[in-house]
Amino acid sequence: MVTIVARMGCLLGIDTFVMSLVVLAAGTSIPDLLSSIIVARDGFGDMAVSNAIGSNVFDIDLGLGLPFLIRAFINKGKPLDMFSDSERRTYCENHMKLIPHVKFGVILIALLALCMAVIAISRFRLGRLIGVSFFLMYLGFLVYAFCQEFLCNFDC
Repeated sequence: MVTIVARMGCLLGIDTFVMSLVVLAAGTSIPDLLSSIIVARDGFGDMAVSNAIGSNVFDIDLGLGLPFLIRAFINKGKPLDMFSDSERRTYCENHMKLIPHVKFGVILIALLALCMAVIAISRFRLGRLIGVSFFLMYLGFLVYAFCQEFLCNFDC
């Protein structure tokens, strides 16, 4: 799936980072969505929310942590370089304050805080307000991701 998405992005001229935010994220979240819909229809809204939050925490902690741990054992404890030589030159020579990946992380933390605020405003009841708000937040994040990719050229 990763290879196909990366090649599709290459053919369309879209960076693999943006493709992973849209295509891979949606593709891996569909099973969670379906199971959350099923349990929510049965009246277990708390299980639906817990599934959405828990699966993402699991993906981040195990999906990123385990491969990095294995790589650290293979490299005998040497640090893993996350940048290519061209990326390092781009970021270090231009003295960028925040690289795009860090900005995405800050935005995601802000979105998390906004999600918590919307849930509190709706008095912890799932309804249209939460659905519309979350969908609009996702669209806003995608707009930012594509603007970052196509307009900024790593100097925004």
